[in-house]
Amino acid sequence: MRRLLAVPALLAVLLLAPAGPAAAPTASATTAADVLVTEGGTRLALISCALRNTGSGWAVIADSGHQPSGCTGVVTHADHLELQHDVGAIRVSSLAVTVDETYAKSGLRAGASVGFTLSNIYLYSGAASSPALSPAGVTATNGNLWVQGYLILPAA
Repeated sequence: MRRLLAVPALLAVLLLAPAGPAAAPTASATTAADVLVTEGGTRLALISCALRNTGSGWAVIADSGHQPSGCTGVVTHADHLELQHDVGAIRVSSLAVTVDETYAKSGLRAGASVGFTLSNIYLYSGAASSPALSPAGVTATNGNLWVQGYLILPAA
């Protein structure tokens, strides 16, 4: 175990403990969540990944430069992406979706509705009253959506 230092206040009190032996992640394989344990004993599952659509559909990136945690897949719907992360959560702590510099310069915005086993990610562009975009039409060779969050797990 190692103590995380010099990070935001929430993370400064966490200890990092892997959930189990790590296997080489793939976009289609289940990726185990890393489990963080607070000094107070609360267990948090780390939900994190990079999502990309180069034109052949959205996918969780799992390659030599990207390692997801807790994310098992992404499904494209007409007006949102469904990020799957069934890690056994009993409460939601937080989850944020941000765009990288490629999508930021085009004015893309993202937001999520978070649940215990999946989160719905909505993409927007234009005025605040604009409807959600069809995710299938949002593509970029190097553009990513970044996901990071914590779900509360049952006591050990």
